[in-house]
Amino acid sequence: MKKKVNKIVIVGGGTAGWSTALQFLRRTNNPKITVLSSEEIPVIGIGESTTGLFNGLITSKSNLFIDEKDFIKKTGATFKIGIYHKDWHTIGESFTSPLGDDFLNQTGIPDFNYDYYRIYHIANNLKYYQMQSQFMMNNFAPFLWIDKEDPYSYVFENKIGKIDFRFHHIAYHIDAYKTTDYIREKMLKHPRVEWIKGTISSVEKDKNDCIKSLKTKDGQVIEGDLFVDCTGFFRLLIEKEYENNFISWKQNLLENNAILFPREYEENEPIKNYTTAQARKYGWEFNIPLQSRISRGYVFNNEMINADQAFQELESVYGKNVKVTKEIKFNPGRMNKAWIKNVLSIGLSTGFVQPLEATAIHMTILQSEHFCCQFYSDYMDFNNESQNELYNKNIGAVWDDIRDFITLHYITPRTDTDFWIESSKQERLSPRMKGLLELWKTRMPRANDYTHGDFANFYNLGNTLWYQVLIGMKSLDSNLAKEELKSWNLYDTAEKHYNERLHFNKFVIKKAYSTNDFYKNQINSLDDFQKVKVY
Repeated sequence: MKKKVNKIVIVGGGTAGWSTALQFLRRTNNPKITVLSSEEIPVIGIGESTTGLFNGLITSKSNLFIDEKDFIKKTGATFKIGIYHKDWHTIGESFTSPLGDDFLNQTGIPDFNYDYYRIYHIANNLKYYQMQSQFMMNNFAPFLWIDKEDPYSYVFENKIGKIDFRFHHIAYHIDAYKTTDYIREKMLKHPRVEWIKGTISSVEKDKNDCIKSLKTKDGQVIEGDLFVDCTGFFRLLIEKEYENNFISWKQNLLENNAILFPREYEENEPIKNYTTAQARKYGWEFNIPLQSRISRGYVFNNEMINADQAFQELESVYGKNVKVTKEIKFNPGRMNKAWIKNVLSIGLSTGFVQPLEATAIHMTILQSEHFCCQFYSDYMDFNNESQNELYNKNIGAVWDDIRDFITLHYITPRTDTDFWIESSKQERLSPRMKGLLELWKTRMPRANDYTHGDFANFYNLGNTLWYQVLIGMKSLDSNLAKEELKSWNLYDTAEKHYNERLHFNKFVIKKAYSTNDFYKNQINSLDDFQKVKVY
């Protein structure tokens, strides 16, 4: 029997909780939204890397009370164009993986998704170092100054002056604490939103095993119709209140520990526009540049080294200027069910792979958006298990696909430590990932290869990201790539396209603002930049 959803209760006051609240406020018209947060449950937040989904959440036209310029200034966020991978394939080698460098095959041969442009790079053993990558490595913001006489004025719709040239799916680097505070402050101005502080002491359910209310330690009773678990690794509702198996991926991915060691900028140091993923002896290190500091962390396997040994390795790299501020332990994997009865889990409460590729906040936005767009209505029957099963199938497939994508980063010839020897073993790969690698020995990857769910590739991991990592990790056969392009009569087209882009890229780079100049002088005039369609 359907029941009207008058009130949505979100448990958890971190980035996931308030981002989910914002998503429900955008996507629904009627229910009251209550966020319950506990001071006894710490926010995991660090300086975090995001994907384009978070950018879309902030800049959505339905967010009438959030201004992007105001958000960036008050939270110290920076634009993220991509990820710079160092030492993953071989020590001393690196590659870039820009976001949103989408490609549409205008020839339609063999279809519009066939990425002959990236396949051309494989055929000629070229690094993928195109426009976004050049913006990354030269520390330029995707904002330009175009003159009337410039030869590519038609690309910019004949506009001159300040041009907003942001690439599709551009993301942010964010301070999780400041971002959470900012979204909460804006949300609480809306009459449909309320914030309650308290720690859950008991849960009351109805005869159908749906949650009716939550009781806090200080005696508050919070009733609701739909409950959303955003309690992170605690999983207070989705795991503690229901039979729900955790699917471990410790056999696929070895990292299970991280230590954080942020640092301040040196004088005149450039603010980078990308996340750095630096491979280390027993895992990898992330560097996430915010406006005021750089968030850093070493993600490692604590069965091979402990936190003290990880700290010593960092000291050997950076000297004594390393101060660890937090240690985080985690188990890679996901819950079998993300939706049970009237309880929906979002973000870390559903699963976690590792920080690589910024999938945590990505999945928070994706899960809530998928639920709101495909399953939510003001009247819902929470005893209809078919809807739950379909959602769980969709979301489970997305998590599994991300797991496979992350394991791709560890298919490396590195043998300098036990970690890299163990990480690159075939037994770490899922049967599906093994099958794809075998398939790609006979032909180049196609967009259809990554789909694994009822909504095809709705989770935004397509040719762009897969190919860039495959190129960087040298996982594909250059002879096969060249042979395939020629068999489709696309080799000459790809070469022409490649050379045209090189010429255009050189022009655009000369017109861009440096990141430091942008955040110092141009962010205040963000509204003055004219938007154009990206080349």
